[in-house]
Amino acid sequence: MSTKKSLSFILVICMLFSLLAGCSQQSEPAAQNDNTEPESNVEEESQLKMKPGTYTASATGFRLFEEVEVSVTVDETSILDIEVSMDNGETKPILQSVIDLMVPRMIEQQSVYVDTITGATASSAAVRVAVMEALSQALEAGGSPADALDAFKKTPEKSTKKETINTKVLVVGMGGSGTVTAMRAAEKMYEKDPNSVSVLAIDKAGKFGGTSAVTSEMFAVNAPRFQEEFNEGKDYVNKAQLRQAWLDYTEGDAKTEMVDLLLDNSGKVVDWLIYEHGFKFSTPKRGFTEADIYEVKYQYLPNDTGTKEYAITNSYFEGLVADYVALGGKYMLETEAYELIYDEQTNTVKGVKARKNDGTEYEIYADAIVLATGGFAGNAKMEEKYLSNEYYPLKGSWKHYGMHQNDGKMMENAISIGAGTYNIGMPPMVHVAGTTDFLTNFPKYEIPGMIGRMTGRPAVWTPGDIPLDMVVASNSLAVNQKGERFTSETGVGMLDPWKSGARFYSIWSDEQIQKIKEEGFRIAPEGPATAYLGHQAPIPVNTPLPETYEVLQAAIDKGYVYKADTIADLAKQLNMDPATLENTVAKYNEYCETGVDLDFNKPAEFLDKIGSGPYYAITGAPYCYSTCGGLDINVNFNVLKADGETPINGLYAVGTDSMGVLFTEKKPYVTFGGAAQGWAFTSGYLAGEIVAEYVSNK
Repeated sequence: MSTKKSLSFILVICMLFSLLAGCSQQSEPAAQNDNTEPESNVEEESQLKMKPGTYTASATGFRLFEEVEVSVTVDETSILDIEVSMDNGETKPILQSVIDLMVPRMIEQQSVYVDTITGATASSAAVRVAVMEALSQALEAGGSPADALDAFKKTPEKSTKKETINTKVLVVGMGGSGTVTAMRAAEKMYEKDPNSVSVLAIDKAGKFGGTSAVTSEMFAVNAPRFQEEFNEGKDYVNKAQLRQAWLDYTEGDAKTEMVDLLLDNSGKVVDWLIYEHGFKFSTPKRGFTEADIYEVKYQYLPNDTGTKEYAITNSYFEGLVADYVALGGKYMLETEAYELIYDEQTNTVKGVKARKNDGTEYEIYADAIVLATGGFAGNAKMEEKYLSNEYYPLKGSWKHYGMHQNDGKMMENAISIGAGTYNIGMPPMVHVAGTTDFLTNFPKYEIPGMIGRMTGRPAVWTPGDIPLDMVVASNSLAVNQKGERFTSETGVGMLDPWKSGARFYSIWSDEQIQKIKEEGFRIAPEGPATAYLGHQAPIPVNTPLPETYEVLQAAIDKGYVYKADTIADLAKQLNMDPATLENTVAKYNEYCETGVDLDFNKPAEFLDKIGSGPYYAITGAPYCYSTCGGLDINVNFNVLKADGETPINGLYAVGTDSMGVLFTEKKPYVTFGGAAQGWAFTSGYLAGEIVAEYVSNK
């Protein structure tokens, strides 16, 4: 590999793993200026000369196992064309937003340092680095000096324009809840007067759909038209029984009236999406645990592979937005709201201040402002501030596998003007755990006949995923940051990792690791970690792994695996009390010898003793999709002040920004299946009707 290519590879890996520190499904807050290079000067530009032609290069995007390839066509001094291959593991609609928005700007500005696309940061980084590598090839072929690439690293100037916009309804956020809110508001206004539609939706990302366009299912109860077509008109679920189960689970902390809104209206929202806007769902299925006997999980169709499903799901949102525009609705992407315009004397929110990606500043005034910004999982400071340690050690910076642009800034702004919160400290929504970092420089092997769940492409595994498979192994010992077990390790891979807080550690002895080297893993890892976070597939069981120590040393060098001669010394490296970790290991070994786990009832088949040292700790983390608690609202979706009673006039909240009203801080998100998506669509639908009526009567 050439020195330039090595440097490019290192750069993109650094970009990727800086993203995984918040772990977004390819998104983070919009970077108004992420250029770290000096602008080129006239002398450098005069030295620039490329050999005309087309040059191909690739770089790692969000998926670790396949690079994003670009072909760059140049003349002696200019970029003429950039083609980005879609034949890779990236989520297609997200990569498409980079192709549609970032690539034309790179050509227009003749710069690789145009802003990345919010909502597609990892894909943007891959395209940028690959283009830089292709340009380096062209410059080298043309005889240019090494620093000639600086000519393509100019920072485009930002606009200084200021504009004022007036509308009746403003929706901030165009994920599932925001898009549905805008659509339903436009429909209701159109019904009254086809010329009265005055709805504007904005989103900081480069595409609409948000998390809802890259998820799998929604919660709903007994969709009337759907079950008439597919279930002979019979109910799929006993709603009263489900209601009681929900209220029992939340121990009286949920707002009963809000739970009822979800249960009573979600079915008709499914029908509305299907029969009026072209969405497709499977017949409802049960949730994730044996206790979830209720058929309420409507999965998007098709649901066989992630990328195929996401591409179709994205088309559903394209259709919904097209319907919205046809009624007269308007929207603006790459436009970030950052401050509410609030009149304290009248306790009224009158609009927002917003900023376009090109620098244009807006004041947008409206009679009704709906916050649909997706919670605050993309904001480590808010997680530290608002998550609670009362029941579990939740405060801290959580890894994030979702839309990282969901940074809670507008929620925080609402709180700053007096808005109250409801269960904001509850556990984030977590369905997957894994290591905090990854290795990509080890060989990859296809698994014959197996297709990757997230890509629809041949599944691969790599020895580089040894730490990942270890950290979610059921036969491991997992401890929290105090050095104590926090759950049965059979639940660490999916349902229970959140109980540790933002980090946990998997403890292994050299004796165990030697067996992995010689015999391989005896048990497949639990949960979807390898599909979502690794290289698509777990390492096949009983496969000897002679690279084991080499891999662990590479992970030690990267800082997410630790090694010590004794348990006490290992504890010191992890900032734990040595006695606590020693006692935990000793007690666990007793359970392994007796075959009975007195703390968490882990089956004996998964109880593997911690043997002789040296000892290793693999850093693990729950990867959250979103936060769950949020702003306090009433049945009209009005945001309430901190007294829990007084509405803030003109301000509403839907989706994850307000989902805490359904839950309790004592327990995690429910496992019925798709509750967040069900609330996003249902709250959006109902709030759209409410704000349309409200502004029509003003």
